[in-house]
Amino acid sequence: MAAVGLGEVGAVLALEASRFSRSQADWHKLLDICALTDTLIIDHDGIYDPNDFNDRVILGFKGTWSHTELHGMRLRLQGAKLNKAKKGELRCSPPTGYVYDPEGKLVIDPDEGVVAAIKLAFQQFRILGTAFKVMRYFCINDIPFPRRRWRQKQVGTLYWGPANLSRITTLLHNPTYTGTYVYGRRRCVNVIEDGQIKKVKTQSLPQDEWKVVIHNAHEAYISWEEYLSNCERLRQNSPVPLSEGCSGTPREGFALLQGLVICGKCGRKMSPRYHGNGGCRAAYECTQARKQDGNMGVCWSVAGAAIDTAVADHVLEAIDTEQLDISLAVLSELDYQAQEADKTWQLRLERARYEADRAFRQYDATEPENRLVARTLERRWNEKLQQLAELEEAYSKVHQVQRLELTAAQRQQILHLAKDIPTLWHASSTTNQERKEILGLLIKQVALTPIDTPERSTRIQILWHTGVTSILYALRPTTGQRFQTPNEVVQLIEELTSGRTDTEIALELNQRGLVSGTGRTFTKGSVAWIRWKFGIEKPLADPIVAKSGVSPEGYYSTSALASLLGVGIHTIYYWRDKGIIQAFQETQRSPWWYVVTPEVLDTLREKICRVPVKPK
Repeated sequence: MAAVGLGEVGAVLALEASRFSRSQADWHKLLDICALTDTLIIDHDGIYDPNDFNDRVILGFKGTWSHTELHGMRLRLQGAKLNKAKKGELRCSPPTGYVYDPEGKLVIDPDEGVVAAIKLAFQQFRILGTAFKVMRYFCINDIPFPRRRWRQKQVGTLYWGPANLSRITTLLHNPTYTGTYVYGRRRCVNVIEDGQIKKVKTQSLPQDEWKVVIHNAHEAYISWEEYLSNCERLRQNSPVPLSEGCSGTPREGFALLQGLVICGKCGRKMSPRYHGNGGCRAAYECTQARKQDGNMGVCWSVAGAAIDTAVADHVLEAIDTEQLDISLAVLSELDYQAQEADKTWQLRLERARYEADRAFRQYDATEPENRLVARTLERRWNEKLQQLAELEEAYSKVHQVQRLELTAAQRQQILHLAKDIPTLWHASSTTNQERKEILGLLIKQVALTPIDTPERSTRIQILWHTGVTSILYALRPTTGQRFQTPNEVVQLIEELTSGRTDTEIALELNQRGLVSGTGRTFTKGSVAWIRWKFGIEKPLADPIVAKSGVSPEGYYSTSALASLLGVGIHTIYYWRDKGIIQAFQETQRSPWWYVVTPEVLDTLREKICRVPVKPK
């Protein structure tokens, strides 16, 4: 093109001139440049002058005809490929867990370690519910994930490495694991930027647009129904707008009904909003109402504390341990998980032992005189033995820390806890995320509707997964009531006052997840203010003990002992720290009491007498 543009070419000779170009646009551009420089175009049919009208028409027709030929060839090739796919005979790179046998059929991978890892991923997704948690399970337990590469010079090579999110997500989205042959799940789309095609983007098609779907084409890992359920669960977990009907995964926030609440007025999703220090105060807000000017506004909002409490209490009352054999289900599930985890470790150990034995056989088969090869094989053998020792040590640590087998005491503890669901629910070790998962297993949807008469309240309509509905009512706090200290906190402070300091009371309240009326955590000053506000006084000690500093058991306080011996309280502290005097506290940060016998008093008086007096 450059030579033609500079006028250095007299004629362009070709068998098929139009094949010079990639498209008709390029072909006509070539004709324009040849016309400007009076360059001829010659093929096997004749000689053409681009400046001549008749020749230009023929050259244009040749370009169009060539484009038609290319289109026809593409259709024939794609048609043959699709026809082969409809028979299930079009071979593509199989996903991890499948290989082609000598007859060309897709079969499950003969490696038991690969099969166990794939099955473990599906099993953990049934339990955990998110791809990220499955990936984290593999990483925390140090379980490698398999992968077969099908590149050139690496056809069918098996690699083991850490699991990542994309591989777990791809595994769950692939219908091949259901025994179904699928073709045409994706299509390529050109991306145009600044008038030019920059890249090709691959798009996933909906299931009803797949070109070929053949069920029961090969052996399966999971059923087709489970695959559809997994896809729906992944769609629910995706961070898409709430209007599309996705509840999302349970998060760490205080709103227990996250993703389950809908507005009883307009039927749209209500999203949680967090306020206060660290998001301690949760509210449910419907922001999908459309104003007259077309903008989106707030439909209504309500504080979530009373609603969450009402729903949680109703759910705990609805659970009947006689109808739901929760304890046995928990035990069987834990046993199954322990067996699967131990099986994965045993397969890894078996593979490591095989590789070490193989390295030894290679080293043993080497001639002793060939030291160049023997040294290399000996080094490989030592590396395999080192890897085996490290793996056995890791298995021993995991077996001790994670306890892959349940003891009899643990079984009894699980049976006891499974029968007492409220204790598990209110336990400090139970997180909000775990409480949300429990509610998500039982409740499908919750509708909130404001009611202003006869009193300000919220109607709560619960739709269970069984199809049954329940109706509850919760009072809506007024503006002045929103910042009042909850009655539960006041009663708990009154119970904890005896034998505890304000600092210890604040620590206990924070550990139970309680907050003040303004949504903040408790401190020593806030507890003291609440006691003053509600008239909660600490119980006074016995007047005789308070006056004398000596308990009925004969224990001395710090000031009483210092007065008895005629020394300062810092001297008493020094003797206590050195272990000269035995002392104890009834509770943490409570006053110290000293155990003083007549012999101890004589010893202390001797120490005082031995102290040299400074001359005046």
